[in-house]
Amino acid sequence: MNVLADLHTHTNFSADGKDHMADMCRAAISKGLSYICFTDHIDNNPSDNGYKYFNYAKYSETIERMREEFGDKIQVLKGIEFAEPHLYPREFEDVLKKDFDIVMVGIHYLGETYVGDKVISGNYSKQQIFREYYREVLKAVKFGGFDVLAHFDLPKRYFKGSYSEKEMTLEILQEMVNKGIALEINTSPLRRGFTECTPDSEILKQYIEAGGTKVTTGSDAHSCGDIAADFDYAHKLIKGFQGIPGIFKGRRFIPIDSL
Repeated sequence: MNVLADLHTHTNFSADGKDHMADMCRAAISKGLSYICFTDHIDNNPSDNGYKYFNYAKYSETIERMREEFGDKIQVLKGIEFAEPHLYPREFEDVLKKDFDIVMVGIHYLGETYVGDKVISGNYSKQQIFREYYREVLKAVKFGGFDVLAHFDLPKRYFKGSYSEKEMTLEILQEMVNKGIALEINTSPLRRGFTECTPDSEILKQYIEAGGTKVTTGSDAHSCGDIAADFDYAHKLIKGFQGIPGIFKGRRFIPIDSL
């Protein structure tokens, strides 16, 4: 595969991002990427460190500068990762009016508690955590209006184990197919000591069998060193299930093989 695209990265425009956008672009170019999409966080949960942190005007200005500086070497895409849109419909509606290439959605909280917080693992079984998480994901997907669902089974990143809830995951995936929402293959668990992406083969297979045709690759990098991390694994995974990887430009999915 000649075209590499990392469509899930975070810069210092996210509260938990470490590096500047220019350094992220240089790192992506050095790794041979053709596309990089910045998807910094919009968090509206007052419990989150990133609450009201995002500055759209400065973000947009910086992306335009990156396009001018690096446009002959890499295409810079403008994205966002919006958390729990079904809980913040007014704020989400404002985002949809802006000129993003990708509107990505991630579920990060169960109530007021972050998914990876030890409080959750101390009070609930792994099965309960996944079940509650999938219920929130289903609510977000039914709400719709976005392009990509990030890290489908995120709890595995923190609890080093997955849990199969086939009926609920199939319901989520079928709703994604109906709404044209792409499934992200997020490689972040691999660099945290886990042996799978989020999601991996089981859920990707369900998505393809449900009629899903849009797949994206994302490192969820919060620093330069993690850009495109473990993409060889992700691409083999997608190819093994005949998935169609692609990018989004102007919120339109474009298969990589047609670029």
